[in-house]
Amino acid sequence: METYNLQKMQELLHDFYYLTGIKICIYDSGENELCYYPEKLSAFCALLRGDKEMDGRCRQCDKRAFAECRRTHRQYVYTCHAGLLECISPIVCEKKIIGYIVIGQIKPPGKTDFSAIAHRLPTKYRERLAECFCALPDADIGKIDAAMRILDACTGYEYLKELVRSAERRIDLRIGGYIDDNLSGNLSVQQLCSRFRLSHSEIYALFREYFRTTPAEYIRERRLDKACRLLAGTSLPVGKIAAECGIPDYNYFSKIFRRTRGVSPRQYRKAAGKIPPQAAADLLPDGDIK
Repeated sequence: METYNLQKMQELLHDFYYLTGIKICIYDSGENELCYYPEKLSAFCALLRGDKEMDGRCRQCDKRAFAECRRTHRQYVYTCHAGLLECISPIVCEKKIIGYIVIGQIKPPGKTDFSAIAHRLPTKYRERLAECFCALPDADIGKIDAAMRILDACTGYEYLKELVRSAERRIDLRIGGYIDDNLSGNLSVQQLCSRFRLSHSEIYALFREYFRTTPAEYIRERRLDKACRLLAGTSLPVGKIAAECGIPDYNYFSKIFRRTRGVSPRQYRKAAGKIPPQAAADLLPDGDIK
């Protein structure tokens, strides 16, 4: 399910109804109802839905409408089985359907007399349905098209605002994830600035705020953490591990590993029980492993 600010959505639906008098509902990408305004069903549709056969037909109409909208990624205007005008429109972001706008329970254009649709409805409910029919809104196709375009823009805007806010709040996770995915490559401050479109001062400020250290120190620690995992969990030669962690100079790797972890890579691996079978042949004069 996509993330929506439901309070903002509800306010939007209220304003739409205030201007048009047309009921509206928002669904998520899984066709689950998120919010609607005012009540879900008009008196006309509530009466029909109370009949098992009519309710089944209503559900089939809804199912076909979602399927058509999902297939075409386009707005779909149709007349439901009861003769009312309905419209469903996808909310699309980056070519992906993230939700649906549904408006309906509208008198069909040019057919504002109940007798035009009475033959579609159960005889036992017709008198009451005729009374409810009068309270339904009417709208032509042009008005519906205009309303849906405005709603699509507004709902997409609210969704994108939330995405932007989330991205801003979680930039520490984005930067941290990028670093972890690229520990063997170039992770200079300039590279981070280019990747996240930030200045040097902004990068340093972010690292102080979120990581309480400098970019170089944070990256070094992440590289050494990865080295510890590889030493403890694999039998790769230490020189290979150093390269995998973005520190191809074996001597420098051993030096900073000992300085920060208190033991040499060989001693760390031995404590973890991961000395490879060929260790004796690979031992260097200083006791480390290639």
